Amino acid sequence: MRFIESPKNPKIKEIKKLLSSKKARDEKGQFVLEGPKAIEAYVQSGGKVLELLYSKDAKDLPKVNAVVTQCAPGVMEAVSDVAGDQGVIAIAQKRDWTPQQVLKRKRIVVLEQLQDPGNLGTILRTAAAFDYGVILTTGSADVYNPKVVRALAGNFLAPFVYVTGGEALELCKNLFVVTTYKSSEKPDFKWRQPFAIVLGNEGQGLTESWRRIAKANAWIPSKVESLNVSVTSAILMWEGTKIGTAKSSGDLI
Repeated sequence: MRFIESPKNPKIKEIKKLLSSKKARDEKGQFVLEGPKAIEAYVQSGGKVLELLYSKDAKDLPKVNAVVTQCAPGVMEAVSDVAGDQGVIAIAQKRDWTPQQVLKRKRIVVLEQLQDPGNLGTILRTAAAFDYGVILTTGSADVYNPKVVRALAGNFLAPFVYVTGGEALELCKNLFVVTTYKSSEKPDFKWRQPFAIVLGNEGQGLTESWRRIAKANAWIPSKVESLNVSVTSAILMWEGTKIGTAKSSGDLI
């Protein structure tokens, strides 16, 4: 077992870099998980943990096949507030899916340049709950951003890929594409698998390319002008799961 005495240790500096820099995460193909439950959930969902670090007074250590290092008091607090509170962190290997693996889900969510890590974390967790695959276009928030990772709590169950906007359009050309860009108009359509729910950038919405290939537009009754993109995604994903069930009327709401 290894032991780290100082917050200035190179390994601690490496972890800080992984937490703060997308470039570092991309170059190493690694990211940081914080807390025993998140670490265990990641392993159970098929992820690989490379190194586990814990403070001397940590009470709950996850069972992982990895290099284990004990840290002196104060070292975890130097890494992050969350690590200091829970006393356990892990360096994990990024997941790696292909577009074909994502499309096998038959229920897809496409996120076009989604910017907010909080929204992304919520959408990915909802996708995991309802068994969706996720396609993110270039320029979207980083799935391995600490805010997203915390929102997922280690549950990387929904396969996802990053592709260009053009590649995303090509992948979805044979899918039943559902958008929300005319959300004030009540639709007249029936959900059909395989389908893709396409959601746009928080500020700009969807680009014209997606509007042109959309097969249907989902209408969500609401007394406010618009809903948060993560709320919209949850409603649509839930509706999409009803296909072929007694609860499915074919229309949205």
